[in-house]
Amino acid sequence: MAHSWTNFQFLTNFPTMKSIFSQAVAATLVLLLSTPFAGAAEEDADITRLLKLRLGTNQVEPATETGVEGVYMTRFGNKFAYLIEGGRYVFIGDMVDLKEARNMTEVARRDLVVQELESYGDDKKIIFPAVNEERAVLNVFTDTSCGYCQQLHSEVKFLQEAGISVHYYPFPRGGARGPGYSDLRKVWCAEDRLEAMSIAKGTAAGSLGDADTCEQAQYVDDGYLLGNRIGINGTPALFAADGAKFNGYVPYQQLIPQLVNQ
Repeated sequence: MAHSWTNFQFLTNFPTMKSIFSQAVAATLVLLLSTPFAGAAEEDADITRLLKLRLGTNQVEPATETGVEGVYMTRFGNKFAYLIEGGRYVFIGDMVDLKEARNMTEVARRDLVVQELESYGDDKKIIFPAVNEERAVLNVFTDTSCGYCQQLHSEVKFLQEAGISVHYYPFPRGGARGPGYSDLRKVWCAEDRLEAMSIAKGTAAGSLGDADTCEQAQYVDDGYLLGNRIGINGTPALFAADGAKFNGYVPYQQLIPQLVNQ
């Protein structure tokens, strides 16, 4: 049951052949590299060096095998690239297995999200636990100044009643200069974070107070950096436990069946 909904979701949204090729042409960048790719550690390091030079970033992961003969994968930031022809060419974009109707890059992307979310730690989150038995987890990057974040928060009780725990990560839009930055720090500094989150989102009465310089306030900056690493550019950003991303705010009536039926 855990995989049936994910497969159904992917297949129902699987693009046509024409769409796949048009997207690949639009999204693919080909770079010519001068050194052949090999398995030796020193040549791996040289390829990584060349990728850093050509891509203009130091955040390039060493190339790894993909399971497709002659194709290696690397990652820079939250983007994925593929090396072919002995490392001479690099393609940036998604690699799709047409026979299996499987986006191989999306699988890698979800794995990255899961690893990054796990690195944050439960003590840094604000968790609204499921009522009775937990059936699913919804990870939410949120900003108190975001209207759709406030709307989603007003529906958290319905998610909890359906057995879904909501894990909040702070993501101030605009970083330290964003309109919700100070309030997010106050929420994370509060003695009762759950109550403070509801006050900040307008679903409970009360005041946040002025405390925004506690040790826990650093978690807001940590959450912002985490969100940037996995490519978040707006809130709310919603992720299932397997790393699957939902596009923006989703009403609870749609979220519940998608989460609990995975």
